[in-house]
Amino acid sequence: MSPEPGAPLIFVAEDEPQILELIVTRVEQAGYRTAHARNGWEAWDGIRALRPDGVLLDINMGGMDGFAVLRTVRAHARTRDIPVLMLTARGGLEDVSHAIDLGAQDYLTKPFDERVLLQRLARLVRRREPPPPLAPPPDADDIVLL
Repeated sequence: MSPEPGAPLIFVAEDEPQILELIVTRVEQAGYRTAHARNGWEAWDGIRALRPDGVLLDINMGGMDGFAVLRTVRAHARTRDIPVLMLTARGGLEDVSHAIDLGAQDYLTKPFDERVLLQRLARLVRRREPPPPLAPPPDADDIVLL
């Protein structure tokens, strides 16, 4: 399935080329558009410029690590509301806790089940959708007084 032009944009930050290719392929097959970076500085530049609908962020990357990228994303008004899922080989409780403290919405360890990744990605993107508008109040002409 090819992504529609208005499909949610997912930014993938991953330094391992094979894993990056796998993630991008699966995410695009699920109907999302993607952009990506292979180090932390590129990730921050891309996230800031594109303001994606969600971010899949590795921790162990060159330049700025994923924690620093997340900290920077949360520190800027333009990017602070972008949902982030940490996708990393680091599964220690301390790493998970640190990522959540910095503002990650979710955390998934490698190796990962692609169905679980796509389910969590769908949930991540839904979090960013604005709530449905409230019904407008009735016009004065529509109000019947008893």
